[in-house]
Amino acid sequence: MSGGYVTDTAYVAEYYPDHAPAHMNLACAFNGFKPRPLDEPFTWCDYGCGNGITANVLAACYPHAQFYGVDFMNTHVRTAETLSLRGGLKNTKFLCKSFTQLDEDDLPQLDFAVMHGVLSWVDEPTRSALLEDAVKRLKPGGILLTGYNAMPGWAAKLPMRDMIYSLTPDDMNSVDRAEAGLKWLTKLKNAEAKYFRDNPALTEAVEQLEKLDIRYMAHEYFNENLRAFHFAEVRQAMEQGGLKFAGCATLFLNMVDLAVPPALYEEFRDMTSRAELEAKRDFIRNETFRRDVWVKGEPIKTEDEWLSINENLIFGSLINRTDMDKDVAFGDVQVSYEGEPFDSILDIITAGAKKIGTLGDTPGLDSISTATRVDAARLLSAGGEIIAFSEETEAVAISGKPKIKIGTAFNRGMVKEFGMVLPRIPLAAPNAGTAIELSNIDAMLLLAICEKGWDGAVKLVTKLIGGDDGEVILGGRSLSRKEVQGHLSERVMHIRTKQLAKLLELGVVIFADAD
Repeated sequence: MSGGYVTDTAYVAEYYPDHAPAHMNLACAFNGFKPRPLDEPFTWCDYGCGNGITANVLAACYPHAQFYGVDFMNTHVRTAETLSLRGGLKNTKFLCKSFTQLDEDDLPQLDFAVMHGVLSWVDEPTRSALLEDAVKRLKPGGILLTGYNAMPGWAAKLPMRDMIYSLTPDDMNSVDRAEAGLKWLTKLKNAEAKYFRDNPALTEAVEQLEKLDIRYMAHEYFNENLRAFHFAEVRQAMEQGGLKFAGCATLFLNMVDLAVPPALYEEFRDMTSRAELEAKRDFIRNETFRRDVWVKGEPIKTEDEWLSINENLIFGSLINRTDMDKDVAFGDVQVSYEGEPFDSILDIITAGAKKIGTLGDTPGLDSISTATRVDAARLLSAGGEIIAFSEETEAVAISGKPKIKIGTAFNRGMVKEFGMVLPRIPLAAPNAGTAIELSNIDAMLLLAICEKGWDGAVKLVTKLIGGDDGEVILGGRSLSRKEVQGHLSERVMHIRTKQLAKLLELGVVIFADAD
């Protein structure tokens, strides 16, 4: 019933920003499809929701919408439900079922659906049932995001995976198999075995595995079934279900000038088929994982309609203007974000999220056409400088040490549940419609500031992390109690002077006297 999926160990707890409805809408709008309205009730489902981190974070951001998660593993669903309960959420539902077991009334018609990795990790009957269910439930105009292992990037990794899968006993725990497999791969890499010399990318792949939570490797490499797909295979399956390819959720991959080397620009400009573009680009970039967006509907028909939709997109930032990169590399292509109209747009948007269409009312941008502002926003979002927001926001002025409180009970639950477990904590940013991730130390300090005030936060967190009992390991260093307190005091100052205004703008925290 599991479709060959690993069930003896839980998957890593992560938040996926591209699963946010505003981001899925952005990918559609940029590529010529209508976005779904977010200011009215909508439905969203994660097929293979894991621990439910993303579903719960988004549910806290959109209390007027309904969020669903389906997963075969009891431990995943229990974690998701516990997080929802502790966060006081009323708009979530998690189902512990195989995709082959879903009944008609288990899920409603959907505006958004996501499936991360599962297409590559289950057997063919389960995969078919998964796609059939999602396609059936999508509303007209509904949006589906699929993440799957891709060819040709997996061409060399598949034999490597098959080797370590076959060399470890089936009755061995998946984490133990992963540890044994990684140990052997590391030896091969260090010995510069010929397979690694002939496939240099494998060295990078193993080094990446060494840095990740071992549970990731257990789920990625030790499912009974593992498939890597060419884009054409997935496109054919989607088109049979009536879905159209909208574009890549990784935004810059939709832009030829950013996604391919300059020497091949002319080759790509002459293409008339998006399918041909995707197939050729996958080989140019040697893609190992694709994040594709599909729509149950037809594309926008006119350029005027495209422009009208895109000028109503809202963009904001999760970081301050001073923290942004001036140059961003996209493989072989590097883009500078200095000069106009980038400077003026960033000055405005980093202070408060705005619609692109309203920026023309701003001095410095009033002489720039809407089309140019849209193109600039596309480039900025491709580099991650700005992201799609669900609503406009306003800059928040602060002075001194204002009394603050957590903006939603969910964020309090997230910190209490994962503060001592995860290195980074995704906190719901309701005014943005996505999460902002803080280091676990900063997240614990933020909650402590809300509960004990600015002067009591260091003492509370010092006790929580064991600083009162002796040395503590922080940032890879062993620190004494005095050093721990000094480090935490520096982080409190950073939160107050560098982060607080942005956290208030996003709704992560609010002033204590706010309603």
